[in-house]
Amino acid sequence: MEDMAFYLEDAMQILAKTYHKILKINLSTDTHIDIKVYESEQNDSYGYSKKISDWLKNFAVSGQIYEKDVEQYLQFTDVEVIRAHFEHSDECLRLRYRRRTLGSFRWVMMELLKASDYFSDNQTVMLYIQDIHDTYIREFETQRELEYLSRFDTLTGLKNLYSYRSMCDMVSSGRSARPIGILFADLNGLKVINDTMGHDKGNEFIRSFSAMLCAAFDTYESFRISGDEFLVVSVDDDEGTFLENAENFKRLINNDGFPRAAIGIAWKCGKSIASVCEEAETRMYEDKQYFYENHPELKHSIVEHAYHDEMSSLISVLTDSYEVLLIADLNKDTYHIIKQNSTSIKAGEPMNGVYSRRNDNFCEDSVSTDFRELRRQVGSIANLKKQLCTETHIICDYRLKNGQWRESSFWKLGVDAEGEPTKLIYYSQGIDQSTAERLSHRFEAEETQEIMANLTEVYRSISVIDLNTEQTRLHKNAALPDLVSAILEEAPYDEMIRQFAGKFLMEADAPVFIEETRLPRACKELKDKMTYMVFCRIRPDMHTSVGAKYEKFSFCYSGKGDQTIILATRDITRAVEWGQEIGHPSSS
Repeated sequence: MEDMAFYLEDAMQILAKTYHKILKINLSTDTHIDIKVYESEQNDSYGYSKKISDWLKNFAVSGQIYEKDVEQYLQFTDVEVIRAHFEHSDECLRLRYRRRTLGSFRWVMMELLKASDYFSDNQTVMLYIQDIHDTYIREFETQRELEYLSRFDTLTGLKNLYSYRSMCDMVSSGRSARPIGILFADLNGLKVINDTMGHDKGNEFIRSFSAMLCAAFDTYESFRISGDEFLVVSVDDDEGTFLENAENFKRLINNDGFPRAAIGIAWKCGKSIASVCEEAETRMYEDKQYFYENHPELKHSIVEHAYHDEMSSLISVLTDSYEVLLIADLNKDTYHIIKQNSTSIKAGEPMNGVYSRRNDNFCEDSVSTDFRELRRQVGSIANLKKQLCTETHIICDYRLKNGQWRESSFWKLGVDAEGEPTKLIYYSQGIDQSTAERLSHRFEAEETQEIMANLTEVYRSISVIDLNTEQTRLHKNAALPDLVSAILEEAPYDEMIRQFAGKFLMEADAPVFIEETRLPRACKELKDKMTYMVFCRIRPDMHTSVGAKYEKFSFCYSGKGDQTIILATRDITRAVEWGQEIGHPSSS
């Protein structure tokens, strides 16, 4: 404890060096205890007083507080205000202001918080004053830089889209209509410059145009609202002067017969800058259209032409393996076929039409009966809208009427403001032979699962025997002890039968049971009938019943193949007790 006290005192001394003042103030008695105060401040020249209220006031008017901060300082340090705050709150009070330190004004932080011995009738608080000048100046400079970046375009120095929208909001909030003029400019040929000469030359073109814009409209607000779009906004100015400047500027940028930008001009009295801007933008597009009519070679950039050529080649390659490529609009329930193989074209199928109708017709005409409903549900608009909210794409494997396997993919292409999918690209392709075989096996396995699910309702132990590997896999064991599970789980079939017979069966039944349950015997019997059954007796010490317990073992093939056998067991003790003869078909 002594060591802890020493370290705590040492830490407090180090911490105190960072503060101008540390005082303990008693608001109830208007007194203070000095923990740390600059010696130069403990004299009358700085208004020192034993009353804390007087000292704080005198210090403010002694010239030690920056004149623009004095009023806020006096309000903050009013003892009555401080007392009222701490009567209702435990939160710290903070004030940032400038005070004189070593001959210059520096930013400091004053903090007031309750002391540990604060009570309603003895209100004691701690006062700390710390120099924050260097840190605050850095934060202030950073904030000022961020504010500049949020309002101005760094390439041209013009105001940006955010500043334009702020101006729109300010004008629309007014009470009366105002004269508004807009010049909307969109650069011509910027893509060609970027593609052929590089983006540095493109930036030079943008800066050069911006300089011309500023020179022509130095008394108006100018904005760069996107890469190649510029606005000049006039509010409450003379209509004639603005329109004259706009027309002069339009002639200026067209003096060599190749206009640097398409121009749209509009003037109207109102409260909406945006509506006037829309009119100017419409006229700009008319001017742009006129420009392209005279310069058709610039309508698409070199990169765009190359891109379209590459996309055409890509689509041609894709349709060599994809039967169909189409885009669907989920909101409008429409589709447009981009390209499809001649082998997949149905006579009379339109390139555009109703998507849901095409989905239903395709499933009805082409998909096998066992997969028809699955493929229809996956491709339905309701399912696609639901699934593509959380997934990028959906894949569905299915079988056609001719027995071939196919894969359909639905990829999300567009979403609305709420994130709901609006468009998708769809393609389908055939599946290679090895994949088709795996899918067939999987489908048969699913059928096997369905068979076992039905058996589960009646039989208490169900296993699957793989005839290729002669391995046994336990599917269900609801009746026999856990030890049986250990024997059945992933065991060779012959070994499993021997262990089961030796441990659980009546001694007289074991040899006959082993012989009758051999796999060659079971397979031979199953050639002529759907189910092969073997009966046995469980030893009395292996169950809770009185006397022997009778068990029936049933063998049947699974699914459509003959390489897997299902083995199911059932307790038939009660049936025997009712007098039914063991081995008679009615006992099943």
